Amino acid sequence: MRITNQWIVNSFIGQVNRTNSSMSEMQIKVSSGSKYIRASESPVDNALIMQNKVEINENTQFIRNIDHVTDWYNNTDGAMSTIESAIQRVRELAVQGANDTLVQEDRDAIAKEINELMLHLIDVANTNIGGEYIFAGHKSDSPPFSTQTGQDGGFNTDMVTYSLGDVRNNANLNNILNVLYAGNDKRLTSEIERGTVLEKSINGLELFFGNQPVAPTPGFTYTLPPLEESLPLKMMNSGNGVQEGSIIITDQNGVEHKIELADAHRLDDVIGMINATNSFKAGIEEVPSDTAVSLGINRNAGFSNLLVGLSDPKMLSEFTNLTDLNNGLGVPDGYLNINTRDGKNYRVDTTGATTVADIVAKLNAVNGGAALEAKFDMIHKRIEIQDITGGAGEFAITSTRTQLYIKDLDPHVASDLGLARNVGPGTQIVSTYDPVMQSETTPLSMLNGGKGVEAGFINISTHDGSIVNVDLTSVQSPQDIMAAINAQALADGVNLVASFDAVSNRMVITDNTVDNGFDFKIEEVYGSNPIAVREVTTLTKNLGLLKSSQGNTIVGNTLTSSTLPLDETTLLSDLLPPPERGFMVIRGADKEPVKIDLTGANTIQDVLDGINGSGKFAASWDANEKRFVVTDPTATGGNYGIVIEELVNTGRDLGFITGASNHVYGTITGSPINVKSLPTMVGSVDLNPALTPQTDLQSLNSTRMSNPGVNLGYIRITDKAGRFAAIDLRGSQTIDDILTKINNPANGIYVEARISADGKGLEIIDKNNGATGKLEIIDIDSTTASDLGISGRTVDNKLIGKDVDPAMSLTTPISALNGGKGVPLGKVYVQSGSYSGEIDLTGVKTVGEMLDKLSNSDNNFNLQAWISADGKRINLTNTMGEPYIKVRDAGGKNPNTASTLGLGNTPSLFTTMMDLRDNLLRNDAKAISEESIKNIDEDLRRVLNLHAEVGSKTNRANAAKEKQENITLNLKNMLSSVEDIDMAEAIIRMTEMETAYQAALQTGSRIMQMSLLDFLR
Repeated sequence: MRITNQWIVNSFIGQVNRTNSSMSEMQIKVSSGSKYIRASESPVDNALIMQNKVEINENTQFIRNIDHVTDWYNNTDGAMSTIESAIQRVRELAVQGANDTLVQEDRDAIAKEINELMLHLIDVANTNIGGEYIFAGHKSDSPPFSTQTGQDGGFNTDMVTYSLGDVRNNANLNNILNVLYAGNDKRLTSEIERGTVLEKSINGLELFFGNQPVAPTPGFTYTLPPLEESLPLKMMNSGNGVQEGSIIITDQNGVEHKIELADAHRLDDVIGMINATNSFKAGIEEVPSDTAVSLGINRNAGFSNLLVGLSDPKMLSEFTNLTDLNNGLGVPDGYLNINTRDGKNYRVDTTGATTVADIVAKLNAVNGGAALEAKFDMIHKRIEIQDITGGAGEFAITSTRTQLYIKDLDPHVASDLGLARNVGPGTQIVSTYDPVMQSETTPLSMLNGGKGVEAGFINISTHDGSIVNVDLTSVQSPQDIMAAINAQALADGVNLVASFDAVSNRMVITDNTVDNGFDFKIEEVYGSNPIAVREVTTLTKNLGLLKSSQGNTIVGNTLTSSTLPLDETTLLSDLLPPPERGFMVIRGADKEPVKIDLTGANTIQDVLDGINGSGKFAASWDANEKRFVVTDPTATGGNYGIVIEELVNTGRDLGFITGASNHVYGTITGSPINVKSLPTMVGSVDLNPALTPQTDLQSLNSTRMSNPGVNLGYIRITDKAGRFAAIDLRGSQTIDDILTKINNPANGIYVEARISADGKGLEIIDKNNGATGKLEIIDIDSTTASDLGISGRTVDNKLIGKDVDPAMSLTTPISALNGGKGVPLGKVYVQSGSYSGEIDLTGVKTVGEMLDKLSNSDNNFNLQAWISADGKRINLTNTMGEPYIKVRDAGGKNPNTASTLGLGNTPSLFTTMMDLRDNLLRNDAKAISEESIKNIDEDLRRVLNLHAEVGSKTNRANAAKEKQENITLNLKNMLSSVEDIDMAEAIIRMTEMETAYQAALQTGSRIMQMSLLDFLR
């Protein structure tokens, strides 16, 4: 076969091109350093190359992340070092401030430095790195911390010095009183290797607040505490209190009972001492008053901010006297109950108000002027009130009055003596056996288990129809009783004998009268006189001078005498009733008591001389009207007012002398109790009590403006099987009563009522499996089902009731608070007025017990704890009017009792510093030593622990970086071994290719010696 020149040429050119291409590729590889130009050259090596590059890029990002983490930690480390230095300085200042040798000016200077350090720490807490705030958690794009000062309102800016009780007004007006945290409790993280993240931040909540939720700061205002049995006596009468002493209560039989009240401190003490007589029942009651009606403002404005009063044609100006209003009937004293739109309830005491302007001023003073704006509308002759709270609820005003009452109990003299019986035709009545009665001289006070015997009268009816009324008001022993019976029987001419059986130690009453068919019996005596209260002394009253006046003159009552004429020479003993000798007290415009000694007075002239001899008051005798006239000549410039009173006025101060009334003879009702607005800490947390079986029905629907509680009646329940029952819920007191009545099998319906799992309401379960009807609950004659939240119809097996919004009551379990989660209780450190100390709430089971502990653990606190009107919060009032109340968790180690109850700030470094500053301002070295230094140490330990954590994480970040750098280096080596060309080998290979290429060209030129003929062929 002949090989043509063309084939030779083509073959040569192809070989040259391949050699040239290979040489070109080798040149590219040498110039790029890469072993492969195309992935197809080695798919396996290329896969390794791609994997190594991905891992190298990933590790490079990890290293960048670690560098960022390290930057955060370095900045956090610097910030925390600054914080630690500041805390150390704070501790030094605290130790210095606890020194007893310092005076107030020294501590004030330290307090200023503490406040500046706090501002410095706020700046550090808001440290910003590259647009991110390092202590803000995930909310790192905005400053996490902000402050409020006394200028922001709602805080107590006054201070009361420890022990001394000096009030320092607005001592904290420009100081930090609250620190707000807008960050969250999360930590920022960065991935430092595949599947491993490292936290790069410390959030402000854990650093400054110990990782506890930040509780709102309690509010502070001046308000009226509730008038309940726990009310301290010193709060009554607008803060003037109740004089220590005794009162005399006269029962319906005219028997006087002396009640010693010198040791009483609270209303429940007074009530208990009266009730201890077993002759009376005393209590406190709140009843509607006509105060708001008389002012025309007893109205519900609904969801409007404006409450418009009714017009009164006599309301001509703001200076109109209240006595002119209401068709001349005036405005009775009482309390305005004001429900503002923010859900708060305020009580306004109208006592002392004399004009419309006074009422307007009292309304405008509510909550320091932050709740209402009242004004007199001259055109329409009415009062208008604007709610400025910004709330969304209803706005309404009603009025009530709170008063003491004393009820005369049925007499029980004969019962106490064991003689109250009817023996019919029998002739002897023998007293019941009392083991204490060992002889006829046994003191009666020892009988009946130490309760004694009521003083009073008994009636003995005999067979002949006689009735012997025996006075036993002053007897002391069985012997006295028998003597009284025998003496009265002898005086009445009745053949009746009382004796003592020494064998059985009993009294024996024998009827020796003629039997005319009447029963022999001993009965109680029921009097018909109105019950009355008087002071132990009645000198001023019997002289007709127990009065007060807003002017400078008192005109006494007209006197009567058993002899005539009635003039200055009349003997006091001839007056009706005659006054006893003693002292009277007169107070002029300056309110200072002046004691008038009338112990030696015998005539009316002696009384005049005694008053005139005071050198301050002038007395004269009105011969025409037969009465005294007493004037305060020193009253000038409109500064008037004069009061004449007994030496001891306990009964008056309790409301039983002036303004008392007997609506029924057996009960005396005191005048309205009035107290002044007092400094009060307003709880900041809705304690949200859950429903329990013991929940009082009247505590439900607590935020409903009208008719809270439950209106009880009949409801009808129809189960899904079509059976129905009318269930009478009247008389129910608690949720348990409701559940018991609904679940009673006698109803004939197959349902179960129970409290819902969330504790907010009730739910009704239909247990008719497979029934296809509807479960229905409706009201029959009331709003019971609606009020219980269970009115409705459903095709489901469960009817879920609405939230019935229970309020707290004294019986609410602590475990029911906070939606059923309860409240952790421990020791709290309380500063109230000029006193500081601990109150231990550990083991308290109910809200009532807790309030009692806070109010009565130590009378030096002068503290009253009470449930807010909406039943949601706990409030604390200083009963001495000292404007300083603060509650903290004692020692910083107990559960967050104070903040959880809404009575204190969450424990934090800022709280510690604010407390230290305040302790310095109130000169309370005791609190600095007992609490502040401990809390500072606790805060420092927390910061140091977190700082140590930052250090350890910084070390971990550095180690992680070193690890990633090593891994990256190894990966690059592996990548190089697979991807990079062996340069020496490649150059040799390329040189060989160039040589081969040149050789091929030379060989080809020799082989292919072409002529023109070759091209022509």
